[in-house]
Amino acid sequence: MYWKTFDWKSQRAGQRGEVLNKNTYRCGFCSGKGFIPSKKNTRCSVCLGAGTVEVEPPVVICAYCNESGRSHLNSDLTCIVCRGRGVVSVKTSQVEMCPACKARGREKGANLPCLTCSGKGVVTKLGLQEQYYENRRSRRSNQELF
Repeated sequence: MYWKTFDWKSQRAGQRGEVLNKNTYRCGFCSGKGFIPSKKNTRCSVCLGAGTVEVEPPVVICAYCNESGRSHLNSDLTCIVCRGRGVVSVKTSQVEMCPACKARGREKGANLPCLTCSGKGVVTKLGLQEQYYENRRSRRSNQELF
């Protein structure tokens, strides 16, 4: 039988803004433990107790929660950008730092996600005018759903 060991403490997916191409990552909400110690050892609702989450590559570390998977407003809630995973999918690997929030994931003086990058901290390498129209199109399509 082959046993696979993995050191969770030294594992860091990458740096903020860096494009990653793996499929499996450590769960950000429970820090890879599979349970939430603050809730009397309740099974993690994000990874369902596995300690890992699968995300379609390419991905970046969530700038809004800084890979913790927790909301800034209430630490018992999952991050609204990455939904507790700690990483967020991006459309393409050609990304750059968000000019509006400077890769923080939220605008200065606010605890809500940045409207330009949707809290990811990165935007695709398009001109600013193309980004503006892309964001307007996506907001309109989201409004039509409600």
